Amino acid sequence: MTRYGDLWAGVVSWPNLVLAARKARRGKRDREVVQRFEFQQERELLRLQRELESGAYQPGAFTTHHISRPKPRLISAAPYRDRVVHHAVMNVLEPILDRHFHPDSYACRTGKGTHAAARRLQALMRRFPFAVQFDVVKFFPNIDHEILKGQFRRLLKDRRVLALLDLIVDASNEQEGEADWFPGDDLFAPFVRRRGLPIGNLTSQWFANWYLTGFDHRLTSGLRVGGYVRYCDDFVLLDRTRERLRALVPLVAEALVALRLRHHARAHVAPVRAGRVFVGFRVTPAFRRLRNVAVRRFLARLGRYRRAHARGRLSREAVHRRLVGWLGHAEQGDNLALVARVSRGWRFRAGRFVSFR
Repeated sequence: MTRYGDLWAGVVSWPNLVLAARKARRGKRDREVVQRFEFQQERELLRLQRELESGAYQPGAFTTHHISRPKPRLISAAPYRDRVVHHAVMNVLEPILDRHFHPDSYACRTGKGTHAAARRLQALMRRFPFAVQFDVVKFFPNIDHEILKGQFRRLLKDRRVLALLDLIVDASNEQEGEADWFPGDDLFAPFVRRRGLPIGNLTSQWFANWYLTGFDHRLTSGLRVGGYVRYCDDFVLLDRTRERLRALVPLVAEALVALRLRHHARAHVAPVRAGRVFVGFRVTPAFRRLRNVAVRRFLARLGRYRRAHARGRLSREAVHRRLVGWLGHAEQGDNLALVARVSRGWRFRAGRFVSFR
């Protein structure tokens, strides 16, 4: 693999920091912390630049909260100035990482995403009659820091960039994982080895995707699975026979163990006509439809939008953005009847939301 160097100057350059600040504030300009940074942006960016160049930069503490849907998770938000640094790093690293990602890895990549992943799975289902799906146990909380840093060193040779990546990884807050032992571990290994990336960080998304990139290539090139598609820690293997996929299940588990990861026990080979729940859709060779639970959640949100709009707490423009966003998502599948049924209570004029009926 080609190792990339001479990247540091690009990370700390003034145009890159200005671009990073622009990306960090996208969709957040009404927040007080963003406005304070923006009010003195030149001074703040100069300070960041000096700290990065001198080696004095230190990440701040995370703000955390828990969510329960779609499953319980700890969400961590880095201080705003750290998010600017994350964008500055990824402006330089994104094209390098993307060049080496597997073509059927769809998370956090330009031109990919959940809709493309669902379409790709459906296309593979039309070629292969059997599939088996895997989901990694507590993926983000269990990413091993030592392994991740080693992967960076096989890709990059710029010592200052590597030191900054180490700093970002080491600054990860404590994650809610469970102690687990892997082959070769002593009694204390799960407590000595640092693991976990904060869900909510831009860098975490990219680092996590990179963590499984070698695994992707091993499955498709080394094990020669017929079809493969992955979105973050959820991936599906497809092939022409049940026996071939059943033989692959323990090999997949072995490849994950090498990364100090495990998959959930439910990895059953089944005909593709039975369908798979993947990236929010139920996908079969014949159709892609939103999951029933996703529809119920949207209907509950819709009720909240209606009440907030009636009380003057949600503007027409805000309602419009939310409705159009959901419509765009739903229309990526075979959901026309659902869209027609749900939207009977809305009034649009010239393509804009006017009111609820």
